[in-house]
Amino acid sequence: MSNEHGADVANTMSSTTGAVVQAGAITGGVHLHSTRSDPVPPPHELPPDVHAFTDRLEELAQLDLLLASTEGPPSTAALVISAVSGTAGVGKTAFATHWAHRVSDRFPDGQLYVNLHGYSPDKPVPPAEALAGLLRSLGVPNSDIPHDADERAARFRSIAAGRRMLIVLDNARSADQVRPLLPGTSSCLVLVTSRDALPGLVSRDGARRVNLDLLPHDQAVALLRMLIGPRVDAEPEAADSLVRHCARLPLALRIAADLVTGSSEVTLAELVMDLADEQSRLDLLDAGDDPYTAVRAVLSWSYRNLEPEQARTFRLLGLHPGRDFDPVSAAVLIDTTPARVRRLLDSMVRAHLLERTAVGRYQMHDLLRVYAADLASQEESEEAQQAALERLFDFFLHTASLAMDILFPQERDRRPTLPADGGSPAHLVDDAQAVRWLEAERATLSAVAAQTVDTTWAVYATLLSTTLYRFLDIHGHFDDAVTLHSLAVTAGRHRGDDAAEGRALHNLGVVYQRLGRYAEARDHLEQAITMLRRAGSPLVEALALADLGHVQMHLGRHDDALSCGSAAFRLFESGGDRTGQGQVLNNMGLVLHRLGRHEESVEHAQRALALFRETDDRPRQGYALNDIGVALQHLDRHGEAKAYHEEALDLARATHDRGLEAEALNGLGNAMRRVEVTDEVLACHELALAIARDIGDRHEQAQAHEGFANAYEALGKVAEARERWSLALEIYLDLGAPEAAEVRRRLARLTG
Repeated sequence: MSNEHGADVANTMSSTTGAVVQAGAITGGVHLHSTRSDPVPPPHELPPDVHAFTDRLEELAQLDLLLASTEGPPSTAALVISAVSGTAGVGKTAFATHWAHRVSDRFPDGQLYVNLHGYSPDKPVPPAEALAGLLRSLGVPNSDIPHDADERAARFRSIAAGRRMLIVLDNARSADQVRPLLPGTSSCLVLVTSRDALPGLVSRDGARRVNLDLLPHDQAVALLRMLIGPRVDAEPEAADSLVRHCARLPLALRIAADLVTGSSEVTLAELVMDLADEQSRLDLLDAGDDPYTAVRAVLSWSYRNLEPEQARTFRLLGLHPGRDFDPVSAAVLIDTTPARVRRLLDSMVRAHLLERTAVGRYQMHDLLRVYAADLASQEESEEAQQAALERLFDFFLHTASLAMDILFPQERDRRPTLPADGGSPAHLVDDAQAVRWLEAERATLSAVAAQTVDTTWAVYATLLSTTLYRFLDIHGHFDDAVTLHSLAVTAGRHRGDDAAEGRALHNLGVVYQRLGRYAEARDHLEQAITMLRRAGSPLVEALALADLGHVQMHLGRHDDALSCGSAAFRLFESGGDRTGQGQVLNNMGLVLHRLGRHEESVEHAQRALALFRETDDRPRQGYALNDIGVALQHLDRHGEAKAYHEEALDLARATHDRGLEAEALNGLGNAMRRVEVTDEVLACHELALAIARDIGDRHEQAQAHEGFANAYEALGKVAEARERWSLALEIYLDLGAPEAAEVRRRLARLTG
């Protein structure tokens, strides 16, 4: 949407309501309270309570005292944090989960749980990613989650303020990973688990440390008695020996106990002797201080007693790139049916080799995952490992392609054509299933790209970037988009594939444009054009030229913008790409509008709209409609402009395009203000500003502030208008946008 600096309009307003306005009745359903119709239920995300939890009475009492300190009359007391630390396998997660279930009724506003994967074979979960999950759990739609990590943290603190919630941050790597996830209110209690003692969290943030040591010998025996039964008392010496071999670690004891209960015909003493032999064998092979040394013998012992099919499943799961997985992708990896793999996965859950997540997926303890991956490298041939991973990578790529075909059928020709022999994708039939699958596997898809980027499989990184580009863009996943497209640039370069590298550079440039980082966007797009021209990819080159023209417009370089548009249009016309021609016409219409050639701007945008309707491209229809409305305002055709903005707003909401929704709301507010300043005008700009902040669209934030400033000037509210012009100017200057000059002039007129 182009900037809007109209003549002053002197109107009166039926009622003023301050900075936040509740709309009365606007065609298109504008309102400020929420776009959701149903209240969001409190989250209850705790993993299931552990079976046969042992005493830990002293440590539980420490947490009970901490909880008591947070109850009573409301106060300004500091946030209460408990840092539960201890070695791997000592039972930190089980302890935290058990206590959390005991006191869950004391937190009526919900219990949040995040596994931070601080010590898994993959990278720890970045704070920004964890914050996005917390916000989703609290009812924030994915498209409303801000891009910037600090803004996510602020949004989380705002939502958590005053709520009585328990927040469990499991398996943290460091205080720096935890700190952005802390609410700013004493009404919440935060429980953090980590192998690290987190001294920074204790000294700087006032966390109370609870250290879990190895189980005392008698408690370890008691745990075995709960798990195994009377055989412990029948063979007390063997039970004592088993406890020693398991190093008094609950994880090792549970795995060993499962093996014992499955071997009722063998004495406990014989089983312990077998475990001792395994320990001796591994001690001879030990060449260093492995992270899972203490439980390795138990894992090996348990593994050797699995059925062959279970053993193969276990070791191949160690190759899965995802932090968690569903039965469908596991079946592809193992090369079996989903029904069969569910039985195998459930048997490993019972053996404590896997655990279920709260959303019906599966995950491995990080020690088990390292062990399984080691087994795969030792016992599976290189060919077998490659075949398993290729099946899985093909599955993810083809299912992502299917999901995109369902969601964006009009852009099928712009995505890569995949070979027909790439395996069967997941069963997806409608938009809801496609979005659900893409959201569930979004982290895994990035992990596939990261795992393949510098290998002979680098093509998967480039194909995923091109396939997922539109989904990540329209749903506002800009952080994921930067990560994925950057990996694709590296992969294309690694393969010496100019076309793939150029396409990834184009994708990355568009993301930077969406984030208002115009100089970076221009640099990436110019590099992309050079690469694509050299590779002989004219239609993708045309896309990059069109987007470069859009960036040049934002930088105030209108002649360059029109030149890029003309070059792009010729390429699209030669290739018969009607959607591309429409994109260029619409972009050129925006430039003409900024040059004051409003009749020509309308004509270009209407031609674009006709092409988008011909190709059934509904999201782009919305942008063309909105841009026509902006130009019509400057031709004093305000009633027509309002109708175009309303239609654009309806399309934005139908296609879940939050960027377009913000633009349409600002356009609608401006069109109505030119007739009369009402509550609804401010309501439009308020909601546009909220959406633009959520998705990280700084240009549209400035546009919203301009809308407020114009409205307040019309009402004679000079102080309020001056504040809004100042906010708009700050953003435009930061973006290097040409609108800054006119806004500075308007501000000077008010302050002079």
